[in-house]
Amino acid sequence: MVTPLVSPGYGLAVLENLESRGIDPVPVFGPDWVARVRQPGGQIRLTLDEWLTLLRRATEASGDASFVVKLAGHIRGRHLGMLGFLLMSCESLAEAALILQRYERLHDNFNAAEFHVEGDRFSLTWRPLVEQPPMELVLLSMSLWAHHARWLSERPDLVADVRFAFPRPASAELVEALRQAFGGEVLFDQPLHQMHGEARLLMLPVAQRNREVHASLRLQADSELSRLLGEELGFLTHLEWVLAQGLTQGRVTLQQTAETVNLAPRTLQARLEAQGLSFREVLDRVRHRMAEHHLGNLGLPLATVAARLGFADQSAFQHAFKRWSGQSPGEFRRRLTGG
Repeated sequence: MVTPLVSPGYGLAVLENLESRGIDPVPVFGPDWVARVRQPGGQIRLTLDEWLTLLRRATEASGDASFVVKLAGHIRGRHLGMLGFLLMSCESLAEAALILQRYERLHDNFNAAEFHVEGDRFSLTWRPLVEQPPMELVLLSMSLWAHHARWLSERPDLVADVRFAFPRPASAELVEALRQAFGGEVLFDQPLHQMHGEARLLMLPVAQRNREVHASLRLQADSELSRLLGEELGFLTHLEWVLAQGLTQGRVTLQQTAETVNLAPRTLQARLEAQGLSFREVLDRVRHRMAEHHLGNLGLPLATVAARLGFADQSAFQHAFKRWSGQSPGEFRRRLTGG
């Protein structure tokens, strides 16, 4: 099982926020913790338990029930490391959302962001990668999305609606802080943790955008992401993740996949054969899983699903899905809806 970890940049933001409130963090956390978080280079990640302890002690020391929500407004690109600099160099908020979706593991590995646009609305969903994620993690991550969108675009007037899957917090102070953080409707006891807004806002330019810097950072980020995932996950799980990312960008060839995992194509094939698999079989498995996910969105045409999975046309996708599951995409959807 992957150990949940978070960048020490978050911890540094906590220390700086306490200091801005006139609170010395050393008596709160102890000199060893403070020294660790402030270690130059920021190479040592915090475990999930350490991160939660840091947040909860800071909340208690501040006497502010809404500490985690307000903390999000003080986090900047430098606290997010490589991910932060990538976001700052994006062309638009839409590109920033896609970058967050792809590279969030550079910062932490306990949640994944899913970005979608439907008609004139967008959604950004917080998907937990740990069981029963603590409320603090959700509040901080999603509040950070809202604050960062305003900071990147230099538009403090941006408004978003937000949905949380947990019950309404008992603290009225916390609920009010959430209303101020997002500016729109705040609902609890919802199916998903999700932020919504007007799709037109995604076209807003990022104030510090720089295409050349962004291209260079993407190369570094791809290399670092591959290294991190290779350490965190087994070979096959890592390969499936790479294929899923490649499908979203139309890159599903053996050659390109091998380059992404830093192997020669023959070496990649040999490693798969040692596990009784072929590249095509693993790709089909990933496509099947992604197909079922997309088919769950009943408003998505089959032709669009086929294109997202890298098929030449809808017919090829339908034949493949029938081979995988023994039923057509239409039959699968009817079963989902009980029809």
